[in-house]
Amino acid sequence: LVTPGSIAVIPFPGHATSILADVHDTPSGTAVLELTVPPRTFGAPPHIHSAEDEYFYVLEGRVDFLEREQVVSGTAGTLVVLPRGQLHGFWNSTDEPARMLLIIAPGAFAGFFDAVVAEIRAANVSDPNKVAELIARAAAQRGVQVLPEKIPAAARELLPP
Repeated sequence: LVTPGSIAVIPFPGHATSILADVHDTPSGTAVLELTVPPRTFGAPPHIHSAEDEYFYVLEGRVDFLEREQVVSGTAGTLVVLPRGQLHGFWNSTDEPARMLLIIAPGAFAGFFDAVVAEIRAANVSDPNKVAELIARAAAQRGVQVLPEKIPAAARELLPP
């Protein structure tokens, strides 16, 4: 049972993340997270998971997704299924925050978010480009390939200078 306010928020760069259920909480080994993507923010750069499938369900606001090579927009009630091996990323190009549920299967990858924030704090990194390098390195260690060169033109304006 997860009740409002009972879960800590992980201040992951690009989106605040709350782990509602991790791999140890579910018999199927999935994880359920809630993401809040602030206005005009890049949530996750284009990347490919080698071992996880992700399911994004938009609760509030609008989120743009890179799905393979095309951009699709999702508003409240939209489910985006992103199987392993498929290029994807997401961002909020609006002036309102967006909220989503993210289901990860298998769910061990959910620990990535907390681990990255701990590493950023330990290294005392604040430069956005250094943070991006740290995230890409941590992702690669978990079998995720980050491909910043695949950021669509429509989303480039959201990147830090």
